[in-house]
Amino acid sequence: MKVKVKQGITGFSGKLDGLVYYYHPRLKRTLARHKPKMPALPQNATYTTVSRRLKELNPSEAYRYDFKIYASLLRDQDESLLVPSWYPLFTRMMWAMQKKYPETVDLRAITREQVLSQDLPCRSVRAAIEDGLLAPVSNWELLDHSL
Repeated sequence: MKVKVKQGITGFSGKLDGLVYYYHPRLKRTLARHKPKMPALPQNATYTTVSRRLKELNPSEAYRYDFKIYASLLRDQDESLLVPSWYPLFTRMMWAMQKKYPETVDLRAITREQVLSQDLPCRSVRAAIEDGLLAPVSNWELLDHSL
């Protein structure tokens, strides 16, 4: 759904009347979507805990920039992929890492110190690609900034 905004308000965002409005910089448009109504289920509590833990990892600016470059290279490689930002790729990589190493990685209790001390493959985009958690793209060897 396209949102029409009065002239002069270019970056409107927020919640109003059950809709969430946000500006998408790549599309250069303000978008609206319905606010999701999630029932209270035990799985939701797990995903909430995991989301908070991933946010607490607090990746460095250089790490986030590497993921942004990776997302851009991935879009250039396959234009049918709809990757809006770096964060969905980051979470997909983390879930893949937990699936690959279930005895070592528990996303409900992961910490930054654990990632660095155990030398987990999520420490950089390059390490994740080498480990097979992310698909290789051109010049991926240069994306080696640490978490």
